Amino acid sequence: MLTKPIIGITGNEREMSDIPGYYYDSVSRHISEGVKNAGGLPVILPISEAESAKAYVEMIDKLIISGGQNVLPSYYGEEKIIESDDYSLERDIFEFALVDEALKQNKPIFAICRGMQLVNVALGGTLNQSIDNHYQEPYIGFAHYLNVEKGSFLEGFISGDFKINSLHRQSVKLLAEGLIVSARDPRDGTVEAYESRTEQCIIGVQWHPELMLHQIENQTLFGYFVNET
Repeated sequence: MLTKPIIGITGNEREMSDIPGYYYDSVSRHISEGVKNAGGLPVILPISEAESAKAYVEMIDKLIISGGQNVLPSYYGEEKIIESDDYSLERDIFEFALVDEALKQNKPIFAICRGMQLVNVALGGTLNQSIDNHYQEPYIGFAHYLNVEKGSFLEGFISGDFKINSLHRQSVKLLAEGLIVSARDPRDGTVEAYESRTEQCIIGVQWHPELMLHQIENQTLFGYFVNET
């Protein structure tokens, strides 16, 4: 029997609505489905102390940094310029530690939405703290087309008429030195995907492919990460 690759997926933390003060660990079921459909074995990595990151990364084959809160701007040398409490210092600390360990252990990284922003910051990049016209309502459906760069990892399975969702209020500003742009929003040039310049596999997308697994391209994206990186 072939061993399925173990894919660690970073979890979030939510307060129970009917029991104030009690929290549960959560991750999008659709990310897990994308991994399982591709033949991987998804494992949730709950928010934990940074010291535990090494052990978590050792037990997995590949790492997915999932979506969620904004990344605290202090990590890229800025003060907060927006009125928002959508931050989690505890999660930031843990996920930066996971990324650092994944790089040290040469484990592939797939970063989604917030994850894409966090990995960019971890590698020395910066973010736009507030952008317009990139958070669609309702959140189900498509927002805009995608311009895929020639030669990128996406070119093999995404065509020119591919549309994505858009559920982010921040974006990549300065792309980290070790990354290259894989795709942009044709409306304003916003970075929608990147990949690493080196043999260390890092891919990031700004949209939420897990919410559109009915599109073969999005499921193929999970398949690419699980089986080809």
